[in-house]
Amino acid sequence: MNKLTNWIKRHQVTAFFILAYVISWLLLFLYFYVLHGDPSVGVLIEPLVVFSPALTAMLISGIVEPLPKHADRKPHRIAFFLAWLVSAPILIIYAWKEYKIDLMAAAIVYSILSLFPAWVLSSAYARTPGVRKHFSTLLKPKGSAVWYLMVFLIFPGIPLLGMGITRLFGGEAEFFMAGMTFQDMAFLLLLEFLHVFLMTGGINEESGWRGFALPRLQARYPVIVSAVIVGFFWAMWHLPLDIGTGIETSWILTNRLLFNSLLFSILMTWLYNRTNGSILAPVLFHAAMNAFGNQFSVTTASVVLFIILAVVAMISDRMWKKLPPDHPAVYPKSMNV
Repeated sequence: MNKLTNWIKRHQVTAFFILAYVISWLLLFLYFYVLHGDPSVGVLIEPLVVFSPALTAMLISGIVEPLPKHADRKPHRIAFFLAWLVSAPILIIYAWKEYKIDLMAAAIVYSILSLFPAWVLSSAYARTPGVRKHFSTLLKPKGSAVWYLMVFLIFPGIPLLGMGITRLFGGEAEFFMAGMTFQDMAFLLLLEFLHVFLMTGGINEESGWRGFALPRLQARYPVIVSAVIVGFFWAMWHLPLDIGTGIETSWILTNRLLFNSLLFSILMTWLYNRTNGSILAPVLFHAAMNAFGNQFSVTTASVVLFIILAVVAMISDRMWKKLPPDHPAVYPKSMNV
C-alpha cells in the first residue's frame, strides 16, 4: 500500500486520468454491453460515472495531503446538509419535469443522488487538508467578479450573436426554445443550468479536469499545452457514452475533439487562470455551455466568434509560455505531480 501511495504522490496527473477513466469506462461498458442499457440501473450508475473526475480528485488530494486533519467536524457537516438541502429539490424537479418521472419516485431516488453534489460542495470544509484546499474555491471563489460574468457573455452571448449575424445576412439559424413563453423558457433554462452545475458537467467534472489536472500540468508545461492535454482527456472520457448512445462519428470528431478539447478547453483555462485558480469559473462555463449553448443551431458566425475569442485569450495571456511558479493557478513545485 505504501508503494502505491508513494507512486500516486509522484504521478498525480497520471493517477487521476487512469482512475477517472477506469471508473467511468468500466461502468459504462457494463451498462451498455452487459446490462443492455437498462434505465433502472442507469440511474444508479450515472452518479458514479459523472462524478468520477471529482471523486478521483478528492481521493488523490486526500492521499497527497492527509494531515493534519481539521479537528472540528461541524463546518463540514453543516455545509453538507445545506448543500443537500439546495441540491435535492433542484434534481427532483428536474427529473420530474425533464425525465417525466413520477414525482414521488423522483423524490426518493434524487434525494439519495443529491448526496453526491452535496459531498463535493461540502468538501470545501472537509477535515482533510488536501481535500479542503482543492475544493475550497467552489464555495470561496477567487479573482474578480468580471471573469465570472464573462462566462455568460460567452454563453449564451456568442451563440445568440452568431444567430443574429447569420440571419442578418440571409442565412438560417434557429433558437430551439423560440416557441415558448418567456416564463417557461426562463424556468427551463435556469433548471437546466442548475442541473448541469450540480450533476452533469459542472462540479462533478470540472473539480477534476480543470480543478485538479490543469494546475499540475501548468507546473510543467506552457498554458496552451496544458489546456490541450486536459481537453483531449476530457473529450475522450466521453467516448464510451457517445458510442453507446449512438452519436455519429462526425459529431464526436467535431464537437468533442475540436470544440471541447481545443476551443472550449482554451477558454476554460483562460477563465481558470484569470480567476487565480478558482474551480468555480470553469464550472460555471461548463454549466452555461451545456444549458444555453445547446439551445442554438451551430452557425459559421458563432464558430468564427469562438475561434476569435480563443485566439484573443491565447495572445493576451501569452499561453505559449509557462505561468510563473508562484501563480495561484499553478500547483506548487514543492509537491510532486
